[in-house]
Amino acid sequence: MGLTDLCDSTELLVAELVTNAVKASGEVTQPAGVRLWLASDAAQVLILVWDAALQPSARIGASNSAEDGRGLMLVEAISEQRDWYPGADGDGKFIWAVLRA
Repeated sequence: MGLTDLCDSTELLVAELVTNAVKASGEVTQPAGVRLWLASDAAQVLILVWDAALQPSARIGASNSAEDGRGLMLVEAISEQRDWYPGADGDGKFIWAVLRA
């Protein structure tokens, strides 16, 4: 299995993480952008997203009929690892996920 086999999963994780970051950054008082980094080697892909919010993303209890609220469950199910850490000097947060070939 090569990295090309991870394209669909990478695209889905980027969409979920960036969507969450845009929503989170929209909730802070100072307008701020969202930053995305992708890095890979022969065995894995790292997705790193920064947003201006200080609070980590949290799972919400989505009902079966809800149109949203399952993003972090997807990220957890698809990625090999995921986590977050605060930015330097309280400057937002970074969320990351790793996919392995």
